[in-house]
Formats: sequence, structure tokens, C-alpha cells
Amino acid sequence: MPIQHPPRPRLTLNIAITGHRAVILPAGAVAALQPVIASVFAELREAAVRLHASEQMIFDAAPPLLRLHSPLATGADQLAATIASDCGFHVRALLPFSPEEYCEDFAEGVERDEFRRQLESSGEYFALPGDRADAEGAYVLVGKAVIAAADILVAVWDGGEGNGPGGTAHVVDLALAASVPVIHVAIDRETATVGTPRLLTGGDVIDPVAEPLADAAGYDALLRETLAPHTDLERAQLAIYFAEREQRINWRIEYPLLLALLRIKAISSAPHRARSIEQDVRGDRQSLHGIEAASSSSTLDRSYGWANVLAIFYAQRFRSGHVTNYVLSALAVLLALMGLIVPSAKIFLVISELGVIGLLFLNTSSGTNGDWHRRWLQYRHLAESLRPLAFLKRSGLINTPFRSDFIHGQLHREAGADWTRWYAAAVWRELDSPRGVMTSARIRELADDVLREQVGPQASYHQVNAERMHKLDHRLHEIGNFLMGAVIAACVLFIIGYGPLHRWIQSIMGFFIFATAGLPAVSAAVFGMRGHGEHLLAASRSANTVVALEANAVRLKQASRLEPLAAALDNTAAIMLADLNEWSVAYSERSLEIPA
Repeated sequence: MPIQHPPRPRLTLNIAITGHRAVILPAGAVAALQPVIASVFAELREAAVRLHASEQMIFDAAPPLLRLHSPLATGADQLAATIASDCGFHVRALLPFSPEEYCEDFAEGVERDEFRRQLESSGEYFALPGDRADAEGAYVLVGKAVIAAADILVAVWDGGEGNGPGGTAHVVDLALAASVPVIHVAIDRETATVGTPRLLTGGDVIDPVAEPLADAAGYDALLRETLAPHTDLERAQLAIYFAEREQRINWRIEYPLLLALLRIKAISSAPHRARSIEQDVRGDRQSLHGIEAASSSSTLDRSYGWANVLAIFYAQRFRSGHVTNYVLSALAVLLALMGLIVPSAKIFLVISELGVIGLLFLNTSSGTNGDWHRRWLQYRHLAESLRPLAFLKRSGLINTPFRSDFIHGQLHREAGADWTRWYAAAVWRELDSPRGVMTSARIRELADDVLREQVGPQASYHQVNAERMHKLDHRLHEIGNFLMGAVIAACVLFIIGYGPLHRWIQSIMGFFIFATAGLPAVSAAVFGMRGHGEHLLAASRSANTVVALEANAVRLKQASRLEPLAAALDNTAAIMLADLNEWSVAYSERSLEIPA
């Protein structure tokens, strides 16, 4: 049975571990670390349970999904994996090489056997395409994958600057630079004593910003800051979104009719009927080739389907309301002027004019009270934020998107995207991470999938949109010019005929005033549609997006290594969202209003 409301994301917490290897830990250190790390994971689990219980309005009813991402090196990594598994965490191994090659990092005998046991105990593993010829680069890459997977990093670290790239200190530095909070479990390598965990939230490894993390209240605050919405406004708008229902009928078809009348886009046989969310999800799923095993009921599919269909619904309502307001305002002027032509019907014309003005206020009030404008902008922003997530996730190297609560617009203006970025980040956390061995063939396959399923369709959409918006603006401009030309022609004829045809001119004075005052009113309404819609600006943005996507497609076609591919994927998403962010900022100032 289809769900009746937009899906709530499942509360998901992704923890990653970094720490010193057993070879550099002093004797007795592992025994000293065990109860402290066990306490950290128990506190994280209980804080997640408490957060879930207190935030039932925004999270799915399923219990929290807890994951640990660990490179499974000897020492801190393996100790954390064992403890986390006992605490109910799903363990995912992150390896710098294939499992067979990574075995060479472990001494034969007990150490290697323990690694193999830990790997078999893990729920899954992801092996990066490391090369022994560049072992340091491989360890740096796995450190980046650790940070990409983490909502919170647990670091068993002596607090020193470390021994270079790929080490514990370097991973901590990467986390702080990426705004990933770090639970620091301090270990004194001389005395094998373990300090009380503290929270690092900024700075760098040399001078981190730290605060105590000593009790349940501290863990609750950490998870709430990391996983929950931050403002009352976000929560209020989330409540509205989660209360939405599927809308299959939309009688506001004025905008599609306008496009059809201007021969911009043909109108469908049933313009008031929208396709169902299930059809939207199924259509998107059938168009995809490379996304790893996910059914049409997956969180991402359903989340995108709901946001996309609702955005289309409210966009049509808002745009139709905008068209209707300008039509009604022009009609009100024409009705007032009709009294000059049919003075005997003045009372009926006045009543009709009042009725039209009443409809104008009713239409505007409906749009304002129904929040059409905000819903359209935010639901579209959500849908487009969700669109690239599956491909970004498949790289295994891209950090959690949308850590910021703001989007950036033209001239560095900022517009709060409210809850949509929180929702997209929550869906991202829930998505399965890549698994298996990342080979050269798999890298090429991912690049090809993105070119075929994201870049190509998006470039085509923006190409069509640029042409359509340019044509719409041009035809509205032509109509406005024609109307003003008609007024000029009427005035010229009036002047020419005023002398020789004075008596006839006087007899049609009412028609003349109707034309010379009414047609400018209609022209002003047409100009208002042009100005409010900013069609040329929209066309320009779409054209620029096509150019940027095509340039980035060259990089995707050339990508043969994982890091350059991840950078190209990140840039692809940034290009698509850049247009959306500019559009969101611009249209946030274009609410439905009564034309003055």
C-alpha cells in the first residue's frame, strides 16, 4: 500500500574510528582503553535512543540505525570494532587495499588471523584502489574515506602532531577541517593512562577547540546538534511537509494554458491530472542503470518522488495564480472602461468589476494562506538536493552534504533553505555506503553512469528550458509591443481624423478611450508577467548550466582514478545546485501579490 505522507528519514548515526596501531601503544594500553571506548559507544547508543524517542515527529518509527566505519588496523581500530559490534553497531570495514593485499600489513600468525576474523565479523567492507607503490597515498585515501563516512569521529590519539599523512593526527585534522565533531580519547603513550573523553569541534591538531564530554547530557547535546534540526521554524515547516498528502488533481491550469496559447509547450489532454508518486518513482527507477540494489520503496526514491511531485503541484498553483492576478487586474480596468461604451450597463459593470477585484483578493489570499510560494521553492530545493545523492555516495569519498544551514546566492547573499538541507542530510546518512572492491572498471562504470543518467538528462533539460524561457519572454514582449503599437495607431488615426471627421470621432470617443486606456492596462499586465517571471534570467542561468555541465563532462570522461572522479562528481552536483540556489534566492522575493 502506498504511503500516505512524505517519508520520515530513519535516525542514522555513522561513527568512524581512528587511532594508534598496537605496535606503538604501550603495554597495557589496550586494557586501559577498553572500558573508556566501551563507555563512549554505550553513551552514543543511548543518546541516539533518547534522541529518537524525543523526536518522533521527524524520524521514522524504526529504531536508530547505528554504524561504525573502521579501517580495522591493529590497536584502536580493531578494539573499537569489537566493542561497537557488542553495543549493537553495524560494523563496516574501510580498507586501503583489497583484503588480500591489506593482509600484508599484518604480521603472519595471530595478528593476521585476528584481522581476518575481524573482517569476517564485519557486516560489509569497502576496499579502496590503493597501490603499494604509493602506500602513503593509500593510507591518506582511506583516512579521507573515514571522514566521508562519519557524522562523528572517535579518535584514540596521544594529542601529538603525528608522523605525517595518513596517520591518526592527520585524520583528526581532516575531520576538524570538514566540521566533523571528534570525540578525543586521550592516551598517554608513556604511562598507558587514558584520559576522560573530550569533544573537539574546531581548530586543528595543534590548537583544537575542545570542551568536556563527561556525561549523558553532553552526548545528548552532541547528537542533537549533529542529527536534529536547529530551529523552531525548521520544525514547523517539517511538520507541514510531513502532513502533505498526494495531490492527483490540480485545477489551477492557467500557466499551462498560457504556455499552450503562446505555442511554448503543448498542453496535455488532462492538464489537471498529475501522475502519481509511485509512477514518478517507478519512472525514475526504470531510467537508471548503475545505482546499486535499491527497490522503488527505498528511502531516497520515495523521498525524491514526494518532493518532486509536490514541487510540481505547488509550482503550477503559484505560477497559475500569478498569471490569474495579472489577467484579473487588466480585466478590472477593462470593465471600468466599458462604462464609457455601454453607460446603461454601468451598475452591472461596477458589480462585475467588484467581483473581479474580489477574485483577485481571493486568489492572492489563497496563495498566501496556502503557502504556495514557499512550498514550491522548498520542495523543489529538496528534490534537486536529493537528486545526485546516490551517485555521490557511490564514490565513498564525498563528505556529508549540507552541513551548512544556508544557501548562497548572487552577490554572496544568503537565503535560509530551512529544513530541506537537514532532510537531505538525514537521507544521506541513511543511504547504504559502497561496498566491495573499488576497481578501475568500477570507477569507469560510475563515471559513465553519471554521464548517462545525470549530466546528459540535466544538460538536455536546461537546454530545453533555456529555449523555452527565452521564447516565452520574447512572445510576451511581442504581445506587449503589439498592444502599444495598436494604441499609437489609434492615437494617430484620432489626430488625423479629428478635423475632417470630427463628428464621427466624437461618436466613437468611448471606444477610443477604451482602447487607448485599456490596451496599455493589458500591456502592463503582460509586462508584469515578464518581469515577475524573470524568464530571460532563467534562460541565461540554464544556458550557463549547460556550458558548465558540458565542461565537467570532459573531466568525467577522463577520470580513471577515484579521487579525481569524486572531485568531478562533487563538481557535477555543485553545478546543478548552483543554478537552483540562484533560482531559490531570486524567486524568494517573488511572492504572489496583487499587482499595483
